Parts: sequence; C-alpha cells; structure tokens
Amino acid sequence: YFGRARDLPGVKELFEAAARPAQHEETPTTRAQLNRNVDAGYYGYNLDEEDGTLLEYEIQKEAEAYEALMGQPDVLDGKEAKGEWEELPGDQGDGVRWSLPGAEEVQEELLERRRRRLLDKLG
Repeated sequence: YFGRARDLPGVKELFEAAARPAQHEETPTTRAQLNRNVDAGYYGYNLDEEDGTLLEYEIQKEAEAYEALMGQPDVLDGKEAKGEWEELPGDQGDGVRWSLPGAEEVQEELLERRRRRLLDKLG
C-alpha cells in the first residue's frame, strides 16, 4: 500500500524535489556582511549625548515626573489612616514580640500530633 502512494499524482514530484539539492539564487549572508552596515548608533553610542539633546530631554522628563509626584496628595500628613494598616501576627501594640518556636518545640508538637492520630485510630 505505501509503495503505491509514490505513484499518486504530485507525490512523485515531491520525491524528485527532495532528492535534488536546493538551488539558492543568492549566496547566504555571512556574519561579516551583516555587521558591515552596523554603526555606533546600533550599540547605543549616539551623537545626541554630545550635542545635549538627550540631556535636555532627560531634564524635562525628570521635572515632569517630580511635578506629578508632588501633585499627589500626602496620605499621612498628621492623620491616622485607620483601616488601611494590617497588624502583623503578634503585633498587638503591647511591646511583646512574636516568638517563633525552636526546633525542639517543633519536634515535640509533631510527636504530639502523631500520638493523637494513633490514639484516634485505636479508638
């Protein structure tokens, strides 16, 4: 069956095209040819740094960003923002810090959990 597929119209031409090497009308481009037309601007060495246009643009954009920042309202000018702050666990305002258990305490807790599971299974 599969050998008969070669006799179908169009399939024979596909096999013949695959058998002969592809003919390129133009030669492949080499790395040297690609790099021939690359100038310093490609690598970021533009002349706008020398004539000051880039510096003027940066100063203008910095001033615009500063004005936009100063135009925003201050959230905390003397007011307490209640409801916006979340308390961290253990931070109750009483000065007592939140303590993490040590390795020994963790092992004891895990052992106790295993004991409880076994006792629950037994009954």
